Amino acid sequence: MRLIRAIAARFQVQVSEKAAAMAVPVIGAIGGGGINLLFIDHFQDMSNGHFMVRKLERQYGAELVRMTYESL
Repeated sequence: MRLIRAIAARFQVQVSEKAAAMAVPVIGAIGGGGINLLFIDHFQDMSNGHFMVRKLERQYGAELVRMTYESL
């Protein structure tokens, strides 16, 4: 509630307590959606890297790929 009032005061908008209370779930949903997007992006990057390594292992052999990685 305090956060919404502070934002409203900054933009000089009158917000009633009812309107502020109704906005809390929306703010939570937006925050949760943003976190989900971050996790999706991270795990997509991880899976792309994993399957790229698997492709290199099939093409050149697991031992060569591992030795090359360790040399880097």
